[in-house]
Amino acid sequence: MNRGIKTSVQIISVLILVWFVSGCKINRAALKKPLKEYGFDYLYQKMNENLVNFNTLNSRFNIDYVQGKSKTNLKGQMRIQSDSLIWLSFTPALGIEAARLLLTNDSVKFINRLNKTYFASKYSLLDSLLNTTIEYSILQSMLLGNDLTQYDVNKFKASIDGGLYRITIRERQKIRKYIRKGEIETKVLVQNIWLDPETFRIKKIDIKELGDDSKKLMVTYDEYFEVDGQFFPKKMKIEITADRNIVIDIDFLKTKLNIIQNYPFRISSKYDLLIN
Repeated sequence: MNRGIKTSVQIISVLILVWFVSGCKINRAALKKPLKEYGFDYLYQKMNENLVNFNTLNSRFNIDYVQGKSKTNLKGQMRIQSDSLIWLSFTPALGIEAARLLLTNDSVKFINRLNKTYFASKYSLLDSLLNTTIEYSILQSMLLGNDLTQYDVNKFKASIDGGLYRITIRERQKIRKYIRKGEIETKVLVQNIWLDPETFRIKKIDIKELGDDSKKLMVTYDEYFEVDGQFFPKKMKIEITADRNIVIDIDFLKTKLNIIQNYPFRISSKYDLLIN
């Protein structure tokens, strides 16, 4: 390479570097401006304005479930009655339904058609099985890429992290009107939320119980797609860190909103109760 060409390459390289660095500064400055003017309230309001809203949802998906060295690939269908129930059906490659799950505000019901077993219980059982905080409102919000609308907000802060807005909420507890009858104590959660600065949809969340760093639920949304003017998760990863680590990758193939649908769930008298 002659001296003139080498000098030109060096100049172009410097210009590209300057452009890249200045671009990062401009972008960061643009992100910081609304935080300086409005703070946490601005981000929280924008996020809530962009939460998805519907009466019923019907979606088909592919799922990879990994627990330890065990990996399972399934196809499935999800039906949701907003704030009421989530119905899930799982099918292996052979095309015959293997399992069905029904989640409501106060119960979890599961049928395993392969070994003809079932269980029906409260969320406390699911908590103990997964060793992490799980309940209906958390599950629905997680599957939709929504915030925990049934939880209050205390001790919060907003910042910028990796080109995304980050909301940290140090204390989230179930709002009184959502506390179920007979529930003596609700768990206090710590939550981090990372927002896309353009769409204000959630890119990543993590949830853990206050004072317990050994258990965590993290969800990452790699892609969204538009349905009837709203953005729903297309690809998501759920990671449960506890005694038994679990990773679930979900790819939603097609989603329909506000259609008439049913939620069939009948337990055969020939099935055995799996857990009391």
